[in-house]
Amino acid sequence: MKKDTPNADFESFSFSDDVLSAIKGMGFEKPTDIQRKTIPAILEGKDVLARADTGSGKTAAFALPLLDSMSNLNIYSQIGRDKRFDARNRVASNCVQVLVLVPTRELAIQVAEVFTQLSANIYPEIKCQSVYGGVKINPQMMALRGGADILVATPGRLLDLVDQNAIKFNQIKALVIDEVDRLMKGDFQEEIERISKLLPNKRQNLMFTATFPESITRLIRDVMNEPAIINMDEFIDELEIEHRVVRVNHHQKNDLLAHLLHENDWEQVLIFCSAKRTCDNLVKKLEKRSIEAVAMHSDKEQSKRSAALKKFKTGEIRILIATDVAARGIDIDQLPCVINYDLPRSPNDYTHRAGRTGRAGQQGLVISLIAHHEYQHFSVIERHNALNLEREELEGFEVDEVPPSLPRKSPKKKKPKLNKKQKLKQENAEQQPVKEPEELSSKTEKVEKEEAAVNADIWGKYKKK
Repeated sequence: MKKDTPNADFESFSFSDDVLSAIKGMGFEKPTDIQRKTIPAILEGKDVLARADTGSGKTAAFALPLLDSMSNLNIYSQIGRDKRFDARNRVASNCVQVLVLVPTRELAIQVAEVFTQLSANIYPEIKCQSVYGGVKINPQMMALRGGADILVATPGRLLDLVDQNAIKFNQIKALVIDEVDRLMKGDFQEEIERISKLLPNKRQNLMFTATFPESITRLIRDVMNEPAIINMDEFIDELEIEHRVVRVNHHQKNDLLAHLLHENDWEQVLIFCSAKRTCDNLVKKLEKRSIEAVAMHSDKEQSKRSAALKKFKTGEIRILIATDVAARGIDIDQLPCVINYDLPRSPNDYTHRAGRTGRAGQQGLVISLIAHHEYQHFSVIERHNALNLEREELEGFEVDEVPPSLPRKSPKKKKPKLNKKQKLKQENAEQQPVKEPEELSSKTEKVEKEEAAVNADIWGKYKKK
């Protein structure tokens, strides 16, 4: 692809005055690299496939040109001035114009907030709605009755709304798939393919991804039309991220983590765990070491997750412990450190985790704690991400040459196998009728009376003598 001439500022794009005013209102000074490369192509109406890491400014990269295309419809400028122009003139009931697909609830909320903040300074009448699971569907169905100019959705909830006949796609003008590499895994892949078949063929397609796994090639072939391919590897050296890997015995991970948190003055730390239960247990273990932390994962109520995320963004919470899925919506400009308590299952997820730090030109740090059983997996992560890191050991936490045995759950005791004779005896015993308590009681009374009669007879003989 021919390299575009970088745009020094937003004025060099063919944005409307309203959009430029919105950009100024958001405090954006100069476009980021991904914005310089993608905005011209999107404004031209081209399909775009862009490789962009988290924190590169990709949300604004697609939000700004899409909002600009809406502002140029002129119909919005007449809303409020002419009573004939209302919501029905721009989008029909239960319809949307721009569909943005994201992998998590938190990311859906975050992307919708960016659209809402930008559109407030362009035309407040532009309606942006987010839909996601984990909350009741009825309020979302009600919100879509009047239609939405922009809908940010997780695939599962979007299909729930389709099944309820709560949404129509005939007015779709653009489809955005954010973090497409995450959305082409597991059940997500089937959902994305189903959604793409429901949309009209004539539309603009925009895809953003941190990696280019083979799983997305089929989607690109089926969905996109001669896309402008923008690969951001040429700018990777601008990311100021330091990667470290520390070896530790498995049973000393908690102590080492507490040591790192005590010894370093990081303003905030995001700690990744592979399981929800591990997040909760780690919070309790850190609390015993006088370290306050908050866990965030999909088992937490949405209100609690939103509150934790908000407090972490505002700095009220110093340490957040999260799973990969729950952390997808975390977008903080100055997050100094990410710690991998557990390694990610996929090498691609390491890229997403690392992308949480080192944003906006700030220095970032990623520390991975690896026990003996994780050595080989981390080597795979290194090869995939073109890393070659020195293995560190901290004083007081030196690793054993022979890996200590991991704690195992005691196996359940198996019932002894019975031969045919024993099985038949057991079956016969089970078929014997159980005597009622009253029958047992009456028999006992009868025996007692007989014994009393015998005793009376014996004592009677002694008395006669």
